[in-house]
Amino acid sequence: MTDAEHYLVVDGSLNTTPGAGSQIKLSRTQNIYEKGGPQPESRAKLTVEGDKGSSFAFAEAVPGVYDLAPTTFRDSEKYRLRIRTSGGREYLSAYVPVVKNPPIDSLTYRVRGAGEGVQIYVNTHDPQDRTRFYRWSYEETWQYSMPLYSVYELVGKDVVYREQSINTCWSSASPTTIVLGTSVKLSKDIIRDQGVTFVPSASGKLQSRYSILVRQYALTQQEYEYWNALSKTTERTGSLFDPQPAEVTGNIRSVGDAGELVFGYFSASNRQEQRLFVTEYLGRPNPACEPTDTLTAREILESPDLILSEYYEGNSPVPLYIMGTPTCSDCRLRGGTNQMPSFWK
Repeated sequence: MTDAEHYLVVDGSLNTTPGAGSQIKLSRTQNIYEKGGPQPESRAKLTVEGDKGSSFAFAEAVPGVYDLAPTTFRDSEKYRLRIRTSGGREYLSAYVPVVKNPPIDSLTYRVRGAGEGVQIYVNTHDPQDRTRFYRWSYEETWQYSMPLYSVYELVGKDVVYREQSINTCWSSASPTTIVLGTSVKLSKDIIRDQGVTFVPSASGKLQSRYSILVRQYALTQQEYEYWNALSKTTERTGSLFDPQPAEVTGNIRSVGDAGELVFGYFSASNRQEQRLFVTEYLGRPNPACEPTDTLTAREILESPDLILSEYYEGNSPVPLYIMGTPTCSDCRLRGGTNQMPSFWK
């Protein structure tokens, strides 16, 4: 029997975009007093079943994350998700239609106030006036640099040039904010200047270069109502992985226990996405950092600091090294990576 306080959470959908794969994550809800992230549901069997006999199996990529390779789906067929956990419990979604998703027309932004931050907007429309209900998710990536530049590093007892710069890094985030839009009150299916997120200057994300990848999902009215109710609920509870009230459980049910709560909504749609770059140089500059010391080659062996640069004093053949603290020199210590993303221009 599933622990009454740790319900199954199904996060993901069927991506019917030609040549694209699908991903579904399984986890368990948490209590407020529990530490750490959601517990992944591992070793489960996930299958997508069509109402005309087709069947496709997911494979577990990492614990709790299940991938489906690019597959051809028929628009005329409805699909459902079947889950069998390692504990033998089975869950089944309702059959859902394949929803057509129009392309994103554009991503735009405006600087708010006197450099307070940047508001990101999305624009889209359906010429057939059939979509009407939309959801967006996004991933952020931003570049940042350190105030002190370390040109050299110590390898063993030798001072050598750094093969990779540790001055500039990139950090990424995938917020779980639920962004919804609908055109049901309009004569045309047009979404104009729908706010996606506000990036404050104080976050440090806008100091150099910022990028956002926005993904658009077309929804049925039932799925829109689910996400809308969940959005209101997560404002109170914190996230999807906290205990949720029964009225936002979605379209997935336990096969053996009708009273067991299951959270998530299985849907099928082609996914649209678009990327925007922002270069506004907003926010406070890096904190003031000064070199810490000037040392000889022998002295740097005992120093906890990093080598910034090398120089010679007068006619002396002995090099001296200007040092700086790692927190002012090594961008990786702020959680980023010094490997430039493949999409970075």
